[in-house]
Amino acid sequence: MFCMGRTPRVDIEDGWYHVMNRGVARQETFLCDADRVEFGRLLAVGHERFAVEVHAYCLLPNHFHLLLHCPQAGLSRFMQHLASVYTRHVNDRAGRDGPLFRGRFHSIPVTDDRQLLATVRYIHRNALDVAGVTSVAEYRWSSHRAYLGHRRPAPWLRTDVVLEHFGSDVRAFADFVETDADRRPRDASPTALGATVDLVLDERGDALDSAPQGVARTVLILVADRLDDDTRNRLLESLHFATPDARAAAVRRARRRAAADPRLVDVVERVLELTYTMCLTHRVRRLSA
Repeated sequence: MFCMGRTPRVDIEDGWYHVMNRGVARQETFLCDADRVEFGRLLAVGHERFAVEVHAYCLLPNHFHLLLHCPQAGLSRFMQHLASVYTRHVNDRAGRDGPLFRGRFHSIPVTDDRQLLATVRYIHRNALDVAGVTSVAEYRWSSHRAYLGHRRPAPWLRTDVVLEHFGSDVRAFADFVETDADRRPRDASPTALGATVDLVLDERGDALDSAPQGVARTVLILVADRLDDDTRNRLLESLHFATPDARAAAVRRARRRAAADPRLVDVVERVLELTYTMCLTHRVRRLSA
């Protein structure tokens, strides 16, 4: 069962994490370029104080994504410092008061190379959601341009670990991030899909008119519709329907909800975008061989 409450925060030595947070009530968190520059300065401060490495980032108008490596643990302390000091900066500069972020940040442990590369691709491609942005490489406020060599990486940003998977071939990395492909994940585990659904729902920041666990279950059923037979059956079995008839009825309800609410379709597309990239890492191995 997925999304049945908050799980304890994973914060271990040598941990890797995909981290995101969004503005409270979906409000903007980066109001001007000065705010984005200050956020980068605080990433540098956190790197020096907590030894946390940033391997990818993307700053969107009302949320952010980070790929972090914590050799000495300290994820929660790093994120608490980042959020509190940045909020104080924005409040002082803009003459506002109160919280800026919705509270607890969302993190997914990154446990293998496939997930690592999928996460970098997903983070950089978030730029395409910004109005007027048609190319990942043109967006100023992500780490993608540093990966491409269009600007010097900040001291707190590491690009070498990811680029090693491409034989340090920047063009191969750019193709991996920027090229669209068939968005049908293969061999994705139910656990990985559940974690991805949780992150995307947090990223959206709306309740979709239902309890979070109900939305997540509906999204998983809709994702299953887009999978190969074996992966679809494993995912639906993990949802523990009482009978085949109950499973069929749940699928029909999910499809009706998607037809009535295009936001659900958007969530499904984003889940597939993040998940299917893990399958592309087989291609990466050939490129870097």
